[in-house]
Amino acid sequence: METAKISREEWEGVLETHRLFKRINESILSNNSSNTPLEVLNQIFHTYGVVCDGVASLYPDVTSDGEYFLRMEHIDGTTAYHIDLDSMPKGEGGFLKHLTTLTEPALFPDITGKCTGSDLYTLPWLAGMKTALVVPTISITGESATTILFAHDEDAFDREEVSRNVVLTYSMTNILLNMLLRRESDRICRKLDEELENIGRIQREFLPRELPTLDGLEWAVYYATSTRASGDYYDFFMLPDNRIGVIIADVSGHGAPAAVVMAMTRLLLHTYPGEVSPPAEVLKNVNRLLAGNLLPGQFVTAFYSVLDPKRKTITYSNAGHCHPYLFRINGGCAETLKTRTGVPLGIVDNGGFEQETVPLERGDVIIFYTDGLREAMNDGKEMYGEKRLQRILKASHMRPAEVIKNAILADVLSFCEGTPLRDDLTIVVLKILE
Repeated sequence: METAKISREEWEGVLETHRLFKRINESILSNNSSNTPLEVLNQIFHTYGVVCDGVASLYPDVTSDGEYFLRMEHIDGTTAYHIDLDSMPKGEGGFLKHLTTLTEPALFPDITGKCTGSDLYTLPWLAGMKTALVVPTISITGESATTILFAHDEDAFDREEVSRNVVLTYSMTNILLNMLLRRESDRICRKLDEELENIGRIQREFLPRELPTLDGLEWAVYYATSTRASGDYYDFFMLPDNRIGVIIADVSGHGAPAAVVMAMTRLLLHTYPGEVSPPAEVLKNVNRLLAGNLLPGQFVTAFYSVLDPKRKTITYSNAGHCHPYLFRINGGCAETLKTRTGVPLGIVDNGGFEQETVPLERGDVIIFYTDGLREAMNDGKEMYGEKRLQRILKASHMRPAEVIKNAILADVLSFCEGTPLRDDLTIVVLKILE
């Protein structure tokens, strides 16, 4: 390319600079996981030709007027790089300290006689240097830093070499900053991931370790989280007269905030003083205690029911949760356990909750679930929905509870075609055997 203001040779210089940085970036990125800062420096020094005989990078000690830190030195093909401030060598005063105070690049064609004993103590090889090119840069903490390029000969750098060295020095600084910041970010992410995994592990300890074992009832459960920690919750409560309380709930959101609210909900249910209270009263009490104690936008959907095997009834109340499905053996179809759904828990402190009781018969099947089931998506952004659940329930209702659960899961996974679940998923299957 050639214009009225740019000659072909000058444009070729632009292209060469572009090719240089492209090669540097490609090399660094292709080996990001294995490259150390020291290896990055050596690539820039040896492969891409910083023109000098020695390099030193200095950080001023902000706690001292006369001291500075030696971050890096490169001499005779060998590079020493100190990552931690505590392990960095320190220098004091002299010509090097003066150079750390400069705010613009500076070229010293002859430093003979400028270096003091303290300079030579910090960098003994300075005794053989004549030219110094000073390039002020920035540290990873945003503080000032100084890189100095030395040469054995007096007035060793021409204009092109000065320009190339300044540009490569800034390139070296930016690459190292990005590498260190990225690795620090990766470290923090790994730490957070470990903490979330621990939260999830603790949370799973809150779930029932065993299913109820009353004669005439068969249970199966599936519980999976979309992240390390979950907002889904299910539980069983053994009540007087062999009745069983069954709760399934879903906290809005995902991860640690949802897990904390899930733990709060569980605690309120397990410390509720009226264990024989009707389901609507239980939800009313939990709602009253949650309201005003959640973050904005947080809430809990919940379906609480009491199963009475002796009378073969289920009494239930709903706080904005997915309606469970009851498949009637004598009707051959699925019906929903409906109320005029109350609002989710924690939104208003005076939420009203209705209650219903329906009879059960031998062979009936109830499916409790969270919205991660019906909202599971395939690659085409189509939701699994409730019709598919009804169809698979009709096809499998004669089988044992565990087989019904597995049939539902297999159908969901087949529908999703490998697309990961975006939400937590809980399924509780109850079959009435007698």
